[in-house]
Amino acid sequence: MRHSTSLHCSTPQAAATPAHKPGRIAALADARWRASLLVDGLVLLIAAASLFWRLGAAPIRDTNEALYASIALAMAHGGSWIIPHLDGVPYIEKPPLLYWLMALSFKAFGAGAWQARLPDALAAWLTVLGCIVLGRAVSAPLAGRFAALVTGTALGYVLIARNILFDPLMVFFWLAALALLVLAVERRQRVWLRAAAVAVAIATLTKGPEALLLLGLVALVQLLAAPGAWKRSELLKFYLDPWAIAIFVLVAAPWHLAALRILPGFGWFFFVNETIGRFLGTRIPDDFHHGPWWYYGPKLLIGFFQWTPLLAVLAAFAPRLHGDDTATASARWARNTAIILTVFFSSASDKGAYYLLPVVPLVAWWLGVRLQAALRADDDGAALPRRLGLGALLFGMAALGLWGLTFTPPLHAELLRSGLPAAQFGWLPALVIGVALAAFIGGALLWSRRLALGLAVFSLSAVIMVDFSAQLAVAKTAEISQKQVAGVMHRLLPADTVWFSWQTFEDHDASLLFYGVPHLFVIDSASEDLWFGCRDDRRQNTCVNENALLKARAEGKPFAVWVSRKRLQSWQASGLAHGLHSQPFKDSVVFYSRGAKR
Repeated sequence: MRHSTSLHCSTPQAAATPAHKPGRIAALADARWRASLLVDGLVLLIAAASLFWRLGAAPIRDTNEALYASIALAMAHGGSWIIPHLDGVPYIEKPPLLYWLMALSFKAFGAGAWQARLPDALAAWLTVLGCIVLGRAVSAPLAGRFAALVTGTALGYVLIARNILFDPLMVFFWLAALALLVLAVERRQRVWLRAAAVAVAIATLTKGPEALLLLGLVALVQLLAAPGAWKRSELLKFYLDPWAIAIFVLVAAPWHLAALRILPGFGWFFFVNETIGRFLGTRIPDDFHHGPWWYYGPKLLIGFFQWTPLLAVLAAFAPRLHGDDTATASARWARNTAIILTVFFSSASDKGAYYLLPVVPLVAWWLGVRLQAALRADDDGAALPRRLGLGALLFGMAALGLWGLTFTPPLHAELLRSGLPAAQFGWLPALVIGVALAAFIGGALLWSRRLALGLAVFSLSAVIMVDFSAQLAVAKTAEISQKQVAGVMHRLLPADTVWFSWQTFEDHDASLLFYGVPHLFVIDSASEDLWFGCRDDRRQNTCVNENALLKARAEGKPFAVWVSRKRLQSWQASGLAHGLHSQPFKDSVVFYSRGAKR
């Protein structure tokens, strides 16, 4: 077998080196080590390009991005670091770690889109690095690099990591906890278990109790179904290490206890309503996504995207794993965990594509170990890389075929309806040709058994697609963000303008808070994200009725009312627009008064 096909950079000349020349052997070993580091560096560089390139090009979107970024901005400007506040009222759906990191980013680099997205993108890149580190730790460097390359360039994974969500950050710490747990069990060393306790405690501070529950579920299934060389009673005793439990409590408990003491109702809303209620579908208010049991099938295909045909080749043709070494055991853990997570979230009432984010690196690790085992054992030494090459070529042809379909009237019209600006059709040829070239060149290199270079070139398709995604988001700024609205209105209105929103919030106007509106009074709020905070907003600090607007008008204050076009009818029916100026935008109209002359 020509070992140059593998990513561990071994050289065929090494075997022919005379044993009586230790100096030359050492030199060759050093050269292989340096080459190995260069391959690691190349993988990390490609992942960095995918995750950080034009990270701040798109504006903060009127989705969860705006909510979370606004909370962090309030923290950075003197707000509470214990109880997160959204538009002046408590917002406790999730713990504060992501807000803390964004607030620190704002303090260090200033407030902006890339600064807000940096913690998530950096966490995803650290997950890529973690794959490489784990590969070296278990003597499976090829598996580590393969998993790192897939994780850092799979389009669905990357696009989620480039948004402001709790999941990319949580996934990094949660997968670190899982890897440390595997090392602890396989090596029978409690020091790894205690390190895992730190990691899962930080994951809990990122997204809540589900981090601990899911890791416990994985450990329980492993205990019952595949304890390995352990006796179940011994493994259970090992899991319940008092020091590991104490470490978890020491890291995770202080913020929860502080929140319980400071905020009435926190315990019910955070632990019962937000955690258990979401799974059962009883959460108040019902603001989550529903879907059928097969909901995650298409989402996972989008998550892996360009890597799907290559992963399918490995799943079908790489030999099954045998043995009890740590790398093989870790691959079984990864496979089992991916199945557990998919079944768990498929059975939940609340569904979201980002919930299965950890499945991408888990599947990539499992198949990466199988790839390395195949090449080491000389199984399908020539056939497997060629099949991977065919998979890459298939993706390139699919990209060209899809491009061809965009010229058909039905799909062309559907793309326009879905929000692709007509002018941006001009970008499609460059996008598709670039992606196809990366796939074809990478596939040809894989066919010629140049595995490392072939996979690296193929992965560059992610950078091309990310760039297109960023350009598209910039072109659609008026549809996805209030950045332009805020800019226009700041030029028209004085700095002390009082801002209102008519009957709505999140997914519509939340980014106004990030782009310079210090506070937004919501009239007759129908907001689901403000529900908990507004419930106890007796002083009407944020959630107000029409009287607040009438009072501002009577006092001669400058004020503005943001109205979604979907709610223009109810706004006009209220009669409050009488005598006000108006400024139309794509999806909204702002009604305003500059106040009484001074």
